[in-house]
Amino acid sequence: MIKYDLKCGISHSFEGWFSNSSDFEDQVKEGLVSCPICGDLNIERAIVAPAIKKSALKKDLKKRNVPNLNELELKTKIRSLTREIEKQTVDVGDNFAEEATMIYNGKKKSKPIRGTATKQEEKKLKKEGVPFIKLPLIKDN
Repeated sequence: MIKYDLKCGISHSFEGWFSNSSDFEDQVKEGLVSCPICGDLNIERAIVAPAIKKSALKKDLKKRNVPNLNELELKTKIRSLTREIEKQTVDVGDNFAEEATMIYNGKKKSKPIRGTATKQEEKKLKKEGVPFIKLPLIKDN
């Protein structure tokens, strides 16, 4: 497995693991790799330095005012966000793309919804201009 530092078209940074470089290229070409922050499918490998001292990284994070969250804190915050989203939205399940399109076209009353969509449905929503966002939701155990 190879770990790549990636970035989307609006410069969100994240990492991905792939079997090899052609596996990465194939998945990107087929629209199977998306930004976990905004859902953008315009993904490329980020230019990275070979090594960075941890002390330099900490200083850089402080300069950028980026919170240094450990994994448990991050999962706790995402779980809290998930619960809030569940309270304020209607779960339409696998019908997300259809429901979102009908709301966007004025065929259904506007309401906040959540659900799942296939990669192909996501591409169609983007092509039609239907606004949506992908979020990493973590369920309580």
